[in-house]
Amino acid sequence: MKRSKIWGAALIFLVLAACGPGEVVVSVELERMDPETGEMAMQPVQDLRVDLLPYDRDQIFDSLSAEAATPEPELPAELVIARDSIIVAQQEWRSAESEWLALRDRLQEISQEMEQYNPAEARYGELFSEFDQLEGQYLDAEDRRNAAFQEFDRLQQETFAELEQHRALVEAWEDDAYAEFTVAAAERSGGRDIVVDTTDATGRATLRPSPGEWWVYARQPLATEEFYWNVPIQVERGDPVEVRLTRENAEVRPVF
Repeated sequence: MKRSKIWGAALIFLVLAACGPGEVVVSVELERMDPETGEMAMQPVQDLRVDLLPYDRDQIFDSLSAEAATPEPELPAELVIARDSIIVAQQEWRSAESEWLALRDRLQEISQEMEQYNPAEARYGELFSEFDQLEGQYLDAEDRRNAAFQEFDRLQQETFAELEQHRALVEAWEDDAYAEFTVAAAERSGGRDIVVDTTDATGRATLRPSPGEWWVYARQPLATEEFYWNVPIQVERGDPVEVRLTRENAEVRPVF
């Protein structure tokens, strides 16, 4: 191939690269209980939808809320206390379950190892002694786990109806206050479409938007709270923009 053709091909590649989209790589990790160890550890979040928005959705909601005919209904003080008690009870249940799982797994490991030895061997005796000691701890942990769950469930049942009533009031208010959200979002998008991807098994999503200002938006619901992200980024052509979503840069919102 002639040198002129090589330079011509290189020039075409550079022009296409300069005119192409940018790249955003989003990774999502949250602290979760490891089912094998019973301990909390950072783990990737799979199958989570990640949106790149060409507008700041929080700014739009704030603006519409300020213009609403009535203020958003507030959760009564007694329900705030009840909601917070439920969250604390859930945390205590999860902690008790983590301890129970760790002891259960260790007992299983000991039982499997004991099968390799004759009861007359010294190692068998050591394992038997450890099993006997941990079994009592395991049963106590199981009682604490069950009691913690019962308390969590009791608190939920006591306030479920009141919390659902409040939720209905808020949703009705939002239907009215945010009726013009789609119009406002279109005005701020500059003609750009939302870019969407879903995280894979490694907790990563890859998106290719046009250069400019974007917001990384995602939500991860849990039992009594949700993690909400609306992270502004600036996209340019060239090296990918890497964004890591964790509890630290999330807004933790109660789901009640």
